[in-house]
Amino acid sequence: MDTQVGNEIQRIMKQLEEDAPGVTEGLGALIGAGVGGATSLAALSSLGIAGLSAAGITSGLATAGSLVAGGMVAGIGVLAAPIALLGLGGYALANRRKKSRMLSALNVAIEKLYNIQRRLQENAYRYREELGALTSLVEGLKAKKSKI
Repeated sequence: MDTQVGNEIQRIMKQLEEDAPGVTEGLGALIGAGVGGATSLAALSSLGIAGLSAAGITSGLATAGSLVAGGMVAGIGVLAAPIALLGLGGYALANRRKKSRMLSALNVAIEKLYNIQRRLQENAYRYREELGALTSLVEGLKAKKSKI
């Protein structure tokens, strides 16, 4: 393959692969769960008898549980719900943003590869091998794009 074309393809592929999977989603979930935990802790300490003493915790759990017609055990679920919901929300938001960026990067990469392919087709008699490699690469990226 021509050195310039090969380098450009290598750069495009490296850019697509640099995004570490799971890091952004994990961070989003961590931030969401942290906010949910702080909210739950604040609710626990302010419901019932104020504070985080034994009496404060048990009365706070009982008060939170009474919101769903339950007791202290139901209160644990009520106070755990913001942690789970905000954690999942943070994960989903980060995942959606990451997929959007990846889709955008794939579109740019496919467009650049089409431009390279067009240039090569202008000189197809000289670049038959490169043209075949690019065609299969573009098809692979299209398949990856359809999975997102």
